[in-house]
Amino acid sequence: MGFAGIPVFLQIAQNITELIAQSGTLAKTILVILLVLSVVSWTIMVEKFRYFRRAAKQGSRFREIFENERSLDQLVERAKSFPEAPAARIAASVGRDVARGEIGSLEHLDGYLEAAIESLVSDWESYLMFLSTTATVSPFLGLLGTVWGIMSSFLSMGLRGSANLYVVGPGIADALITTVFGLGAAIPAVIGYNYILRLIRRKEEETGSFAVRFRTRLLEGRYTGSAAAQLKSAGQAPAVPALDR
Repeated sequence: MGFAGIPVFLQIAQNITELIAQSGTLAKTILVILLVLSVVSWTIMVEKFRYFRRAAKQGSRFREIFENERSLDQLVERAKSFPEAPAARIAASVGRDVARGEIGSLEHLDGYLEAAIESLVSDWESYLMFLSTTATVSPFLGLLGTVWGIMSSFLSMGLRGSANLYVVGPGIADALITTVFGLGAAIPAVIGYNYILRLIRRKEEETGSFAVRFRTRLLEGRYTGSAAAQLKSAGQAPAVPALDR
């Protein structure tokens, strides 16, 4: 409880509302920009967290199928049921091309796997630039409001020849509220950016490990089908050196 029996959080909310109401046009413009940046940043972070949670659940279910399936065509079809599992997307895209006979050499297989992983990482990193921009720009927007508010206070003091609260209050309100909102937008964006980037690097390592296992199984002929057998033969065929004539 605060003074006169009023809860502290209500006093704080009332003070913030008063500061916003007393702020100038520039400060309110900065607050709107910071609010938009904060809302979009939180939306991105929440969606990324939800995506990685769904990807983890689907990935654990697909791994059981991957361990037991021996038909490449069936593996590709069943992988389509897990669109957010990185391993399933690798198996679906690369396995489909192998089954069609579009990958006939070890070099092509490695290139397809590498391209598939890069495509996944690119999707994971989408919109992270916005979080980075928010974390970088928001404190400077808050600082702009702070400097403008303090400058306004000194100008008012010079024009009116006094330093009472009525004269410096609006400028101080601009300085305080923009600083708070700038840090409030930047801090979650920094934390979310670093945490999501760590999740991406972990997923990238897991996907790379799966790609190695999938490649090994294809070259060892674990899957049925003429195209898979052809790829196995290509992987086992020794390189023939060119003869000088």
